[in-house]
Amino acid sequence: MLHPLSTVVITSYGAAHHDVPQATRPVTVDASLLPQPDAMSRAGQQLGGRSPAARAYVTRSPAGRLVVDQALERIRQRLGPGGQVAVHVRSPHGHYRAPAVAEEIADQLRASGVQVQVIHRHLGRPDPPATH
Repeated sequence: MLHPLSTVVITSYGAAHHDVPQATRPVTVDASLLPQPDAMSRAGQQLGGRSPAARAYVTRSPAGRLVVDQALERIRQRLGPGGQVAVHVRSPHGHYRAPAVAEEIADQLRASGVQVQVIHRHLGRPDPPATH
């Protein structure tokens, strides 16, 4: 059972930016292999994976549900009275998949009474230059 006095800090980011968030023993979630919303279902660069359409597309797929469920289980194992857990959700650029998964995890934790803070490091930022 999730403890209501626990706090979870979820950070979504893009691995291509090469500035991985720092934390001691974070729960890491890889959203890289989840379906990427195509141009028709994207809801603008600023909302990215926070848009309802993009978020549903990513997290309602069978693979998306599995990633979210597995992350929630690992978070539940770490939470205790008054504890804090860092969760790092990554995708290639941090625009759609990682933010969508981070928001879905956050909503489910909040529904269980857990305090959650969500940070999207690379949402709305341009992709870094490709390195060869």
